[in-house]
Amino acid sequence: MASGGQCVEVRKSADSATWYNASVVDISDDHVRVSFENDVWPSKEVPMSLVRLKPPASEAENFAPQVDDEVEVHLAATEANPSGWSRGKVKTIRSRTFYFVTFAGGSHRSQDIIVERSSLRRPSSSPAFDQQAVIRRTIPVDPGLHAWIRSADSHGCLSNVAAKSSLLSASCTMDKKRAPRVLLVGDEHAVTLGEKLLSQIHFKNQIKMQQFHEYREYYLERIKWYEQWNGGKHKEVFSVDTTFVGRIIGKKGENIQKLRQDYEVEIEVEASPTSWVESVITITGESAEAVKKAREQMEYITESIEIEPDQVGWIVGKGYQNLTEIQTNAGLQYARFDSKTSSIELRGLRQQVEDAKLMVQVHRDYLAVYQDMSKEQRTLAKEFAELDRRGGKKGGGKKGGGRSRGSGWADLNDEEESEGEWDQWAPPPLRGGKGEKGGKGVGKSGVGKGGKARER
Repeated sequence: MASGGQCVEVRKSADSATWYNASVVDISDDHVRVSFENDVWPSKEVPMSLVRLKPPASEAENFAPQVDDEVEVHLAATEANPSGWSRGKVKTIRSRTFYFVTFAGGSHRSQDIIVERSSLRRPSSSPAFDQQAVIRRTIPVDPGLHAWIRSADSHGCLSNVAAKSSLLSASCTMDKKRAPRVLLVGDEHAVTLGEKLLSQIHFKNQIKMQQFHEYREYYLERIKWYEQWNGGKHKEVFSVDTTFVGRIIGKKGENIQKLRQDYEVEIEVEASPTSWVESVITITGESAEAVKKAREQMEYITESIEIEPDQVGWIVGKGYQNLTEIQTNAGLQYARFDSKTSSIELRGLRQQVEDAKLMVQVHRDYLAVYQDMSKEQRTLAKEFAELDRRGGKKGGGKKGGGRSRGSGWADLNDEEESEGEWDQWAPPPLRGGKGEKGGKGVGKSGVGKGGKARER
């Protein structure tokens, strides 16, 4: 019997407060054979009444235990015991992080245990299995899926059905004399739900996948035959979006004819057998290099790059200036920003799109550099302002009251320059320094243009 390997929790006796993690191996009339992680305990048969399913992941959401709340504490695996969960009560909480828990039911642990929130969960709502409520139902398997259901590939599907439906087990019978069937074990609701998932979703999709593989094998054989027929010729086959076909062929076929002549290759454009939105292009030629170059001139693609909201202005640019430059420099058909998905769509030949992606990435990398430069500039500006104020106090009079001539630093402060300016492009230009001409300076008579900036 090939089992779905459902993960369960088992305890040693009906009055035990500790449940150990295990996996279902097999099921008899009123017992379940389970195995334990790393085989720390040998597999054993336990009564159904001592077995329960793992609680659903949703039970862990928004769990914030308080003092006197009952909880279950995670017990890590040791050389003598598998991992598990034991019932207890929160005694004290320190620093909103550490929980002092007292074990329930006269645990062999005489002392409280200190754990973090991640080691606690709500008391499981999953009840132990009631032998009287457990039923078994066999599900027939379509003849086209017999090989698949007997293979290891089906195990993941059966495990998924068991977990989603809260089944005790979902397994395939392995009787060589009879057609394979799937055995579902659980309560009435779980078995009914599991049958629906298996028959109406998994089996239907698997049949379609089997048909696709058969179709694929047929075309692979056909391609192999064409390759033998073409002898030593080189060939490449690829797909493009049907909307590119007109551009590839050109007016009256002039584009595709030029490629045939330039690279001395044969080019065929056909509708895709598997997708109505794609076309298949086959290039055949005497030279692998010629075939490759012809492909580079026809392989149009469309790709999207997600952009973080706070990087949009920096990458796209004011009035889409950056995006336009990237489109032009890479030779793209277009590059456009989609505000709904916060992404840039690039459309063009594969190499053009790859070049554009690299440009976007490099440009993105510079954002952090410019942000650091802006921060440093504001810091330096404040230092200059402080020096000016000190100089004003010492000098007094008309000369002392103004800022030094040609300091070359604009008035910048945190209120005037918002972080949003980085979304609109580059940082404010750094001015000043020895020998700079034409910049604005703050001198004796206020703000003016021209003059050499005096080095401080």
